[in-house]
Amino acid sequence: MTYIQPLDRVRLADTPQVGRKAAVLGELASAGFPVPDGFAVRADALEHILTAAPDDGTPVVEVIAGAALPPGLDTELAAAYELLGAGPVAVRSSGADEDGGEASFAGQFDSVLGVQGAEELVAAVRRCWASAFSERITAYRGGAAAGRVGVLVQRMVPAEAAGVAFTVNPVTGAADEIVVSAVRGLGDRLMEGTATPDEWTVRDGAAEHRSGAEEALPAERVLAVAALAEQVAAHFGAPQDVEWAVADGAVALLQARPVTVAGDGVEQIPVEAEVPKEGFWVRYAQAERPWTALQRSVYRPVLDASAGGVFAFGNGMRPHFREIGGWPYQCLVAPPGEGAAERAERIGREVRDGLPLELVRRWDEEWKKGLAARIEELRAADTALLDDAGLAAHLRTLQGFFAEVHELYFRLTGASIVLLGELGLACQELLEWAPDQVLRLRGGLTGDHVPATATLGELAAAAAADPAVRAELERPEGARPEELRTASPAFADAFEAYLRAHGHRTPGFELGDATLAEQPETVLNLVRAQLERPFDLAAERAALEARTAEAVTEAGQLLAGRPESDRERFRRALDASMASTAVRDEKVYYAVSVWALLRYAALEAGTRLASRRLLARAEDALHLEFAELQAELTAPTGQDLTERVRVRRGQHAWATAHPGPRFHGDPAAARMGVDTEGLSEDAKYAQRVGGWSMGLWGGPGRQGDDGEGTLRGTAASRGRYTGPARVVVSVADFGKLRRGDVLVCPETTAQWSVLFPAIGALVADRGSLLSHPAILAREYGIPAVVAAGEATTALADGQLIEVDGTAGTVRVLGTEAAR
Repeated sequence: MTYIQPLDRVRLADTPQVGRKAAVLGELASAGFPVPDGFAVRADALEHILTAAPDDGTPVVEVIAGAALPPGLDTELAAAYELLGAGPVAVRSSGADEDGGEASFAGQFDSVLGVQGAEELVAAVRRCWASAFSERITAYRGGAAAGRVGVLVQRMVPAEAAGVAFTVNPVTGAADEIVVSAVRGLGDRLMEGTATPDEWTVRDGAAEHRSGAEEALPAERVLAVAALAEQVAAHFGAPQDVEWAVADGAVALLQARPVTVAGDGVEQIPVEAEVPKEGFWVRYAQAERPWTALQRSVYRPVLDASAGGVFAFGNGMRPHFREIGGWPYQCLVAPPGEGAAERAERIGREVRDGLPLELVRRWDEEWKKGLAARIEELRAADTALLDDAGLAAHLRTLQGFFAEVHELYFRLTGASIVLLGELGLACQELLEWAPDQVLRLRGGLTGDHVPATATLGELAAAAAADPAVRAELERPEGARPEELRTASPAFADAFEAYLRAHGHRTPGFELGDATLAEQPETVLNLVRAQLERPFDLAAERAALEARTAEAVTEAGQLLAGRPESDRERFRRALDASMASTAVRDEKVYYAVSVWALLRYAALEAGTRLASRRLLARAEDALHLEFAELQAELTAPTGQDLTERVRVRRGQHAWATAHPGPRFHGDPAAARMGVDTEGLSEDAKYAQRVGGWSMGLWGGPGRQGDDGEGTLRGTAASRGRYTGPARVVVSVADFGKLRRGDVLVCPETTAQWSVLFPAIGALVADRGSLLSHPAILAREYGIPAVVAAGEATTALADGQLIEVDGTAGTVRVLGTEAAR
């Protein structure tokens, strides 16, 4: 059994296993916050000891001190410690019920700082376990037994100063005031009460020193601490008590918990899950977390109106969306006024008449050019110079444009599915090819989105050739954008040009996600990931074209003796499928650019409302409905909105911590196939085409561990490769990837394409033959296995693994030395 879980693979849902402290920090690390590297010892380890102990009345603390460790834990601890660099670490207890909205347990569990060596680490882990059964914890619990306890181990931060920050005043409850306590050196002096800290308050962007003689931080560093604390509060949607440390001028995040003493305005607020009595509801796969009020009010109407485009040339169904327990779910329903057979005949005619290909051609020749020009026009508008009425009009324009872009997005998705399905069906019926053989014919590395990757490669090549820039990028604590100009003015100019051209897009479909331009450190991580092998677009295109040409030649040889009509069917299907290749990521590139524009405008509105004390902070605008934001700009009431936002933040925080099941309802309700008997040949053909593609989209689902140490999944891209695993769960992890690594990830989006030139193989938790990671792996000619279950949990950084993209297996061979 594996007892160690790397911190960058921990999420809030892992709280029962690793404890709340580790779960929160893992969640924040994956979101790009400056959390020191580390790992968690799962609660199973302590439970193994307690379960195996004889029931002879020996105090639990003595059992923990003397019992043998669970089998293999000492080896796992030593290996995980070595991967952290074998330097001093901080070891802290992490209880499943600490740091909650009702009781924080702050200072109740033990922490051991400056631990060095595997022997000291084991002793510190035992001490943290034992602290969960101390008299003070028992008293704090009101005599109740200890809950599940994990242990968190992190690299020590050589702190010049440390302390805590409250994003609301813990005494007065003032929501517009941040309180920062700071001491020199390590924060344990503050936590243990042996030092009187400097006390600062931050309000309206100004820091005021209230008391204390430590002189731990200058005012500008206090503002940086306050900004980090605000970002943590915005991420969780509730005020936070944040522990921090400053080393070498950078602020590190050590812990975060809900503020528990500021009254009833800070707790998570449960959301009732009203499950519809009819239909089969599936949690929306693109929603990585619950929607905020603004996103729901803007995006849900668009989805209801346009998401049916995905199925327009298949079964013709339309998704209907609603929130259950705070999370978005979708249910497929038949469109009104049209029977199943009638719908199938209409779709058959549209496919026969070439409507899907016509949509792709219009995208290439007309629509995307108009989108690009419109995005540039809207981006050029300086929202800060608009008056309230002008900003409201700008928001309305963006709302309409947002709807237009997504209507195209979903129509093109449906068209691409059909064009690939026609190629797949032709190959199946003419060549007897399986889907993985068909997919060798797909091209790629073309489209308006490609310069975003190619230019990063150019930046990486420039950085690799400049020792000063490379040294800055390879700083252990991360590159500092403000230092680039000192290292190289030319590189700084090129980097800023990249952000202007490609940085104004969100990482995904979330208004709450900062754009790449807002987080330049992440973009520098993307550059750093390519230092050893900068992306070479010409070389990669040539390699892809050679692989595709080989598959086309093989098909041509098999068709040589077939009638001309068969050869023509194949050529027509291949050409149409190739024409749609670029659309996949192009439409995402433009869509997330529009998301960024909407985000910027909403934050500008939030800034104005915060300046009028109607909101506590600009980010609170994301918790207002679009109509509410509009109303306050066009016909201001001056009404204090903070209570409304408090409730919604609390509900959002609760839903984030309590994701619902993947499904609600009876799966039988989703089976809405069409009886093909009596249909025309055109309708039957369209049904077969849709069935071929959608069969690939669905795939076999997650497969996971076979019980013998081998992960099994879907064979997504042929070949076999052996190399070190590198687990990457978010954009924030990009910087740790190096040439030749095996990318192990949950899945990928268009933003991840920059990683593929450097990797030797790919393993993904989710996906199918038509999923994004599978498609990109085939474009780059690397072996890939998707739908491998919990690969990101089962595999660890540095493990030597063999990926067989033909058989769909992943085997662990050993442990590589840390890099």
